[in-house]
Amino acid sequence: MLTFLGLDWGGTYIKAGLVNQRGVILKKKVYSSLDLRKPKAFIKNLESLLFDFKSPTMRAIGIGAPGMINVRKGFIYYLPNIPGWENYPLKEVLEKRLKLPVVVDNDANVFGLAEARCGAAKGLTQAIFLTLGTGLGGAVLVENKLLRGRTSAAELGHVPISLNGQACGCGSRGCIETYVGNNYLLKRYRQLKKNSKVSEVKEIFQRGLRGEREALLVWKEFSMTLGKFLSGMINVFNPQAIVFGGGVSGAFRLFKPLVLEVIRKEAMWPQTRELKLLRARLKNPGIIGAAILAKEYLEGK
Repeated sequence: MLTFLGLDWGGTYIKAGLVNQRGVILKKKVYSSLDLRKPKAFIKNLESLLFDFKSPTMRAIGIGAPGMINVRKGFIYYLPNIPGWENYPLKEVLEKRLKLPVVVDNDANVFGLAEARCGAAKGLTQAIFLTLGTGLGGAVLVENKLLRGRTSAAELGHVPISLNGQACGCGSRGCIETYVGNNYLLKRYRQLKKNSKVSEVKEIFQRGLRGEREALLVWKEFSMTLGKFLSGMINVFNPQAIVFGGGVSGAFRLFKPLVLEVIRKEAMWPQTRELKLLRARLKNPGIIGAAILAKEYLEGK
């Protein structure tokens, strides 16, 4: 059976896996991204990884990168949280060095691809995928294909919801991710709970489950904001399901009911009749999705 190397490239960790055609991870390694921020170090490490994962059945490499990508060319415009990769021809450089086909896409698209083919949205043809964490990553499935423009992703996290909102890392103001990301949730909780030493969103979730007033208010505001935003996305894309992944999705059972309530109130009702809100199912969607990206690239050549 053919295999593919999938790389899930995050700001903190790079997760790599040898994946077969059925989406099963046969071998896995995790590295610190901090040691591999510069292109030379990244490429040298990938060469070592190929040696470790050496397999006569490996046919291609897929990479999910946290930034703006030209998928057709495998060209990185920039990675917002990893400096030094501006206007970098990653596909071209790697194919010359590694002698294997390389495909590069945005990490949210890779997540969506994995959940569409093997996870929560398997069998569906229309879906929205959200990764909730530091920011909000998005991907959209239309007629069983990821929606793409000239660059890599449906940048749902950078849809403005306020004309004079908070500054966003993309350079704009009032983007949805500035109201649902980790930093905002922690800041809002500390405003409500003076002298709080909470440093992780999962603790706000746990406190909400215990019925703490301030934590429940944070999740109520989060749910109403996210629900309002998703109502617009539903009116545009008419999905069968919305799939939630990322660290903040750990609070799914706390925010799902109110998000759904807002959607049913705000979105056009024919669009919501059979809509499902689902939590991502796969354990390593970044690795699996990157490998599927490589597999489908070869099949489409």
